Amino acid sequence: MTEQNSGKEKFIFRIQYPWRTLLAVILLLFYALLLLSPQLVDILKIPPRFLHPFYFIAAFTGFLLLAWFDIKRFFRQQRLVRDSMQQLWSSKRHLQERAQTSASHTDKLKLFISDKLLEYIEYDEKYLHFKSIASEVRHNGVISFDKVQSALTYAQSHSLPDQSSDTSVNARMYQEALSGMRYLWDLLDLSTTDNMALHIGAHISRCEELLFQAELQGSEPASMPEVPTFDPRQALLDTLVLHLGVTLCDENGNPEPQVLFSADNNQALILTDADGLYRIEIQPCEHLLGSANHLILLLENLIKNAQFFATKRQYKSPFAPISVRLWEAQQCLCMTIYNRGPHIDYDQKDQIFKLGFSTRRVQEHHGKGLGLYFVHQITQGFDGDIGFDNIHTPDSQYSLRLELTSGDIQNIHLDVMQDDKQVPRVCISGSEENLAKSLDIPLHKPLKSIELSGRDDQQVYRFDVESPRQTIFDPQNPAHPQWMIRISGRKGDQLTFTPLDIRGVQFSLRLPTVSGRIDGVSAQVSGPELEALEAGFRSPDDF
Repeated sequence: MTEQNSGKEKFIFRIQYPWRTLLAVILLLFYALLLLSPQLVDILKIPPRFLHPFYFIAAFTGFLLLAWFDIKRFFRQQRLVRDSMQQLWSSKRHLQERAQTSASHTDKLKLFISDKLLEYIEYDEKYLHFKSIASEVRHNGVISFDKVQSALTYAQSHSLPDQSSDTSVNARMYQEALSGMRYLWDLLDLSTTDNMALHIGAHISRCEELLFQAELQGSEPASMPEVPTFDPRQALLDTLVLHLGVTLCDENGNPEPQVLFSADNNQALILTDADGLYRIEIQPCEHLLGSANHLILLLENLIKNAQFFATKRQYKSPFAPISVRLWEAQQCLCMTIYNRGPHIDYDQKDQIFKLGFSTRRVQEHHGKGLGLYFVHQITQGFDGDIGFDNIHTPDSQYSLRLELTSGDIQNIHLDVMQDDKQVPRVCISGSEENLAKSLDIPLHKPLKSIELSGRDDQQVYRFDVESPRQTIFDPQNPAHPQWMIRISGRKGDQLTFTPLDIRGVQFSLRLPTVSGRIDGVSAQVSGPELEALEAGFRSPDDF
């Protein structure tokens, strides 16, 4: 017997009563009674031929067959009932296991939620504690700050100590001390406000009023008691030199003197540092409204975050692992900060700028989740936009045309592809089984020139070999070059092509300039415009 319940078949087996066997027993006993009682046969008028012993034997045989059939059916039904009970108990045990598993998952989910709540509460307490300390320091340090600032201002104008030294050195020293004191003041001012973005936005609005007032009065903004604009190029240099202690050099590695930007200085700068950690590209850019210290705090946190990952041993590279690029496009300051390092999960895109969230989850260091939160708050205060991109090492193909001093031409085609660990490997085209970290190409004569073209770039690059030992990097992507050519040998007759691992993260920043704010240009974009902007950030030469 089968029943249907909630879309599942439920089998119910019943043991039937052996009524046919019992009926056959009664008939057989009545037949035996007739054989033993002739007078009963006469009364019932039964024909004598039905009392023959043959009929009794046939009836008894039929009874035995019927009894055997019923007994067999009884045992079969008994087995089915036992199997049904076993299946029922198994189903019940399975339901109990599922209930226990669900209860275990529920307990784990409760523990996870409670841990996250405790973690957020802990970060909130830390932040509130940080704000309370900063508020107390600000309250108790106002008088001391005024005294130190007055003393530094007086010393800067009179050059009091060390009269034998160069007065320009003293003036620069006191100017740096004054800048540091004002930076400290702005840090304390930001830390005690309830909303950094609103605080910075209100300050920029006041600076905008001062700028309009200066234009109405026909005076220069720099002559006002509070300068409403600042140069972002100088803010970037101050961040690197004054706050991060970077020793800047020019492209050839020579120490770069102090760079001062003026209104008519439209020269682009390419700078490095003494340790080969940074590549700085600064293009001409219009001034921004507000305080330079706010942008310095933003850049300091972004560059420190890049420095943390780029200095790890597993992310070392022959090129500068940190690249900073600044330029202007569409009345907005555009800046990219790239670093070699691990990728950021795009699922964390909405979490990375929140208070308490940190990507620094390594054994020796746990981030506090404040740096990128400050960055996001300051960006919002400037009415700007910030995002990040994971930089991948692409597969590609290259064609080399090698000209030797003997006049011979050697053409080589190379394939670059990633292995299982996403590390780039190179081989001669058509020999993928010989993938290697780098490819050595021996030459029978010294090199005179190299011409290189790639599958992703139609331009042909020509390099003249000027010395037997020379290193050439990818000129198409100077911030994170995809390949390196090293010329070696006694006479420059050995060429080594090495594909470079450029996996890392690039933060993209966009802030409206003075003219952009006056014209109502918004740097906060979304949808197709955001995708176009991100594509521009990935290929900044398009601007």
